[in-house]
Amino acid sequence: MSEIKLIDHPVASTCVKVLRNRKTMIKDFRQAMNILGLLLAVEACRDLKTVEEQIVTPLDTGVTCKYVRDERVLLVPVLRAGLGLVDSFITLLPSARISHIGMYRDHETLEVRPYLNTTPKNGEEFDHIIVLDPMLATGNSAVQALEFLMQQGYKSEQITFVCALAAQPGLNRIQDKFPDIKIITAAIDPGLNEKAYIVPGLGDAGDRLYCRNYRIVSCTMPDFN
Repeated sequence: MSEIKLIDHPVASTCVKVLRNRKTMIKDFRQAMNILGLLLAVEACRDLKTVEEQIVTPLDTGVTCKYVRDERVLLVPVLRAGLGLVDSFITLLPSARISHIGMYRDHETLEVRPYLNTTPKNGEEFDHIIVLDPMLATGNSAVQALEFLMQQGYKSEQITFVCALAAQPGLNRIQDKFPDIKIITAAIDPGLNEKAYIVPGLGDAGDRLYCRNYRIVSCTMPDFN
């Protein structure tokens, strides 16, 4: 069964409160997402591999230090809302590589429509992959993103899924499909409404981060199968 890590931190709770409030304006919403992203990033980095290197301090003394080879970490934001967590993660992992998976939800059928996948094939270049998506609702887009990574040759043990807010149905979906993937979130809500929005939730994270009431009307979808 997937490990679910619910971060327990007073600053994280404060950020979630700001994100949930419908009166929060875009500047404060972005700031809260960025701060929360830093806390999520710290937790996501906990299991990263380290290597040792001998260095010399200003006191001309040798010491062995451990460090993360962050160039071997691949960040995969799910567009568009996942971009809201990228800056937080590259603050901690400045040399991490970034690929994008683009999907949107058809608001009539609630089906996921992919339109972009730039993830490279696994050539053993990366030790760890971190998927970023602020909202885990039905789990449909998350499972699709994870399936794309599996198709590229990555293993579930390499992958961590990070979200700001998760609904229990989405967690269940990932656990059923990918029981070895670790999930990190700052809050868990019980369910969804008839439009598959998380309740109580925080609304549409992408709209609130970038442009309210923005919707993809139509576009030609490439075949990712």
